Amino acid sequence: MWFIYVIISSFFVCAYYFGNQIAKLTPNVFMFYRGFAPVLLLLPFLPFITMIPSWQFYAFCVLQGLVIAYIDYRNFRAMHVWGAEAVSSLYPLGIGVVFVMWLILKPYNIMLYVDELWRFFAIIVAFCGIIYATASIKSSHRSKKLIQYLLPYFFVAALCDIINKQCMSYVSAELVPYASYYYILITGVVVAVINLLIYMKNNNKIKDLCVIKNLKYMPLIALLVGSMASKNFAMFQVSNPAFVTATLYLYIIWIMLIGKILEKYGKGTKFRIIERKKAILLLICAVALVLLER
Repeated sequence: MWFIYVIISSFFVCAYYFGNQIAKLTPNVFMFYRGFAPVLLLLPFLPFITMIPSWQFYAFCVLQGLVIAYIDYRNFRAMHVWGAEAVSSLYPLGIGVVFVMWLILKPYNIMLYVDELWRFFAIIVAFCGIIYATASIKSSHRSKKLIQYLLPYFFVAALCDIINKQCMSYVSAELVPYASYYYILITGVVVAVINLLIYMKNNNKIKDLCVIKNLKYMPLIALLVGSMASKNFAMFQVSNPAFVTATLYLYIIWIMLIGKILEKYGKGTKFRIIERKKAILLLICAVALVLLER
């Protein structure tokens, strides 16, 4: 069932992509609302949510908030210098990092693959197929400096998915909806506080954050909340978080399809272009991962 939640999450990511094309929030404002908006949306429901009986869960949620704040900040800086296309084209390389890091943290999983080496190699091939299909969506200017700058990002971003999986490992099946709620709420608080401090450090005016018109972007942030919630359910069920990391890239296919439909009806918009052969490869590899995961 984990792949169903990944597909739902990928639809949310796709919708967020198109919403962001319209909203065009400035990075400074977005980084704050990235954390503040989910808190504002979820806080009213707090009295009705069951507590998670594990202090480790809450500790990892706080740690996750710190990690998210770091990768958001580094991500925006990289995009400002090298451009969104060059930066995003390197993201898929993190799939392998997630897979290997999880095996290092959970070495008993290695024995499962040793017993079925064919499955292990098939998984590696599927991962490589997804990386190949998604890492070269468009020709982009990549530099040695960009790769050096993003190298720490890859490991920290991989840690983000690993912490996500670890958080969900501290809850039972019936508490997953509540755990997802607290995960989004707590990480949102941490991200909002850190980005507010960064915002103030850069001598930005607090009053610019309190403009009423910014509230119109709440539905856009709500799409992120939906994506995170669905991803949490997938992380609870999957054996290795890299399977979720990889198959979530299906959102690129949805963007391509919707973009072409909009273009056909004269609603021209910029969307991530992927060759038909690579789109088919991405879909085949995603299906293979679903069949290979246990």
